Amino acid sequence: MSGKTATRNWLLAFAVAAIIVVVCIEYVDRPAAEFFDQYLRHATAWAWIDRALAPLDLTVAIALLFVFGCWIWATSGHLLPSWTRTPLLCAWAAVWATVASFVLKRIFGRACPDPVFIQNHIYGFRPLDSAPHWQSFPSGTAAISAAIVSALWILQPRWRVPGTLIVGLLSVAVVVTNFHWVGDVIAGTVLGTFIGWMTVRVLMPCARRE
Repeated sequence: MSGKTATRNWLLAFAVAAIIVVVCIEYVDRPAAEFFDQYLRHATAWAWIDRALAPLDLTVAIALLFVFGCWIWATSGHLLPSWTRTPLLCAWAAVWATVASFVLKRIFGRACPDPVFIQNHIYGFRPLDSAPHWQSFPSGTAAISAAIVSALWILQPRWRVPGTLIVGLLSVAVVVTNFHWVGDVIAGTVLGTFIGWMTVRVLMPCARRE
């Protein structure tokens, strides 16, 4: 795929995603959050999903440690083993997705479904507001998982199906537990997919030259 074609495709993807997100903000997000709160909040599955999502922060920590370890190894005069290429690119994708979602969350300042909307009945955006529970958009979970799977999609095609399923399951999990709105997950998935693709496109040629 040429650079111009890729740019056109990504611009189209971002435009379509933006339209879908706007539709979700207006018509989907609030009814979905109210439905999940009413019918799933007190279910056993809710508690299990909530516990399963708790360790996800470790993914970013592990990615940072792996990148740092590879840097220490390389700067000490050793060549990185060939097996490190894929996990290193995935780790970089996860790190960049974390940074991008962190910045965008504070730029948009969107209220979290719970507790801001469910408990306090407040819905909206407070751009550049760093108050607690106003950093919902985009979903960091969706962005990070999509970034990793997007990199794997290119580097290890056999991981495409299981990786896509994992992103889908995580995205559904953060929506049904009201950690995020539907629109947050869509935006995070598109953002993460782009970051994973860009990471491989930019860093893999550099790794080959070295």
